[in-house]
Amino acid sequence: MMMVRMTFQMRCGVTLDNTPSFSTLSGMMTTWGYPWGRNLALKMVKTKYFLLVDDDHVFNDKSNLDKMIEILDTTDATLVGGKFEGFMKFAGALKFGVYHEREEFAIFSGHCERKLPRFPNCEQCDSTSNIFMAKTQPVLEIGGWSEELKIAEHADFFVKMKAAGNKVVYCDDIEVINQQESPEERSKSYQKLRYDTGRKNRMFRLMNARYNVNGLFWCSEYLVGSDNELQCISTKHKIGYC
Repeated sequence: MMMVRMTFQMRCGVTLDNTPSFSTLSGMMTTWGYPWGRNLALKMVKTKYFLLVDDDHVFNDKSNLDKMIEILDTTDATLVGGKFEGFMKFAGALKFGVYHEREEFAIFSGHCERKLPRFPNCEQCDSTSNIFMAKTQPVLEIGGWSEELKIAEHADFFVKMKAAGNKVVYCDDIEVINQQESPEERSKSYQKLRYDTGRKNRMFRLMNARYNVNGLFWCSEYLVGSDNELQCISTKHKIGYC
């Protein structure tokens, strides 16, 4: 098994048989972006599966990588994700339709389509958190992460996965500790890069060009119809418009 580990500064490396090996690339800059760095690491993977974690993730006794492997080995899932200790469920459904009188992608937080047979704590969803194990080849086939985005790549990655017919699984009994720095601990330069709305707007323009959608929004309260159609009933949290 090979694990891919990335930091915001795009230090990248692989871990093979529990022995880390990091590559230092001369001239790397934070402005090259998450997607560029992840794709670079993805090209280094020589194994059937890879594990994506952030540099502020810490494993605990519920970080069950063996279960992730078992699911990928025995089902048609392409990607298996977990959750962050102490955080709400970070998984959901991605739906394309006419919302608020315009064609948009809607992220229905917490909604998963169905339980995964033989794995009672796992469900088939459209998206999950940035702690996941995936089959290497299907992710390579969708082009990995969109390098035009720099940041705000998460929704776009899972939209690409769904569009290609890849199945995503979320398991609430697999978790890591997320040791995020508080806003006060982050440098001003990091804050500027992380919350640059101009960069996030690239995601909306990219999705508009690919899928002809006019926006993306987050829905936390919704009704589920008999045909599994979802109707948002909460005040929408607008992520942005193209």
